[in-house]
Amino acid sequence: MTAPRAGRALCVMAVLLGQSACAFLPSAGPRFEEITGPAQWRSIATPDGQNVSYALVPLNDAVVKRLEADEAPVLFGKATVAAAPFEPRIGVGDTLSVTIFEATAGGLFIPAQAGARPGNFVQMPPQQVSRAGTIAVPYAGSIHAAGLRIEELQHLMERRLAPRALEPQVVVTISERRSNLVSIMGDVSNSIQFPLDPAGERILNALSRAGGPKFPAYETLVTLQRGEKVDRALLSDIAGRPGQNVQLRGGDVVFVSHELRYFLALGATGPSASLSPVNRRLPFEDTRLNLGDAIARAGGLQDDHADSRAVFVFRTERGNALRAMGLPIAANLDQVPTVYQADMSKPSGLFLANAFPMRNRDTMFVSNAAATDVNKVVQLALPFINAGIAAK
Repeated sequence: MTAPRAGRALCVMAVLLGQSACAFLPSAGPRFEEITGPAQWRSIATPDGQNVSYALVPLNDAVVKRLEADEAPVLFGKATVAAAPFEPRIGVGDTLSVTIFEATAGGLFIPAQAGARPGNFVQMPPQQVSRAGTIAVPYAGSIHAAGLRIEELQHLMERRLAPRALEPQVVVTISERRSNLVSIMGDVSNSIQFPLDPAGERILNALSRAGGPKFPAYETLVTLQRGEKVDRALLSDIAGRPGQNVQLRGGDVVFVSHELRYFLALGATGPSASLSPVNRRLPFEDTRLNLGDAIARAGGLQDDHADSRAVFVFRTERGNALRAMGLPIAANLDQVPTVYQADMSKPSGLFLANAFPMRNRDTMFVSNAAATDVNKVVQLALPFINAGIAAK
């Protein structure tokens, strides 16, 4: 076969294969037209008769600003942040020490001939607050202590003893706390449980008592269990917002967990050829991640394969957010499969990508350029052409 004949054969084969290239040639995923064409909801005019249940949203300044405004960090709720400061009170299981002073000797507790004494007081044996919340004081009877402040218990004892003692004064101290405990557990260096004292304790201080988290702050989720309520916040957001460093309350349980956030990078990204397996499931490794960061983390667009107009982010978006962008989404749709399109062939696309917020479990897909199909046809045809030339 002569060279001109080989050239003509190559052209004919390219045309024949090109007519069914979409179905015949291998591909890492859908091409640009296959994603943009059949979208049901989109922010530009759509052909009639389409019935595909996902929205297509090309990135522009208004869309990015709307997404930035809607991007809510993982923070404790208003009720948790606005809770009043906690004041520890006497609780069941606390061990109390009671000291009773009288004005002069010869009273109820100090005899007239007291002998050598360190002072005009008597020290009661330490006793634990019972399950019923009471303690026993001689000549004052059973006193309900649980739920009282120390000063309230002291005044109550003084009133009970006043008819029999000489101007009694009572000092109560908590020698061992068994109530108002806070527990810190999970992915911390040392799980601990400790009682709150009147000075109070904030959540970051409590984590430091436990030796700190095992993982970076941007991958650490702090769950606060308070009674029947559960609230969560990302540790990096707690550290960056003083209002999120909430005061702990007695009975709080703080659970620290490793929350790895990631995205998928598919299609024409990363190095074209690699001797080692390429990881397409990539962690955020930061508190916030934008599309520009994600592309860079994935190794950039493949210069010999990628269609820079066809950088897509797949996610499930809130219907309210899409309606605010002007898309005709039905009012009864709360969650809508959505594809955001970034055109990286323009300088504005780079700026928009640097402002577009990525979310956990987003899928980024970069389509192949149309020229890659031609190259595939040529690669398929070359063995036949070479065989024909060798057989002439």
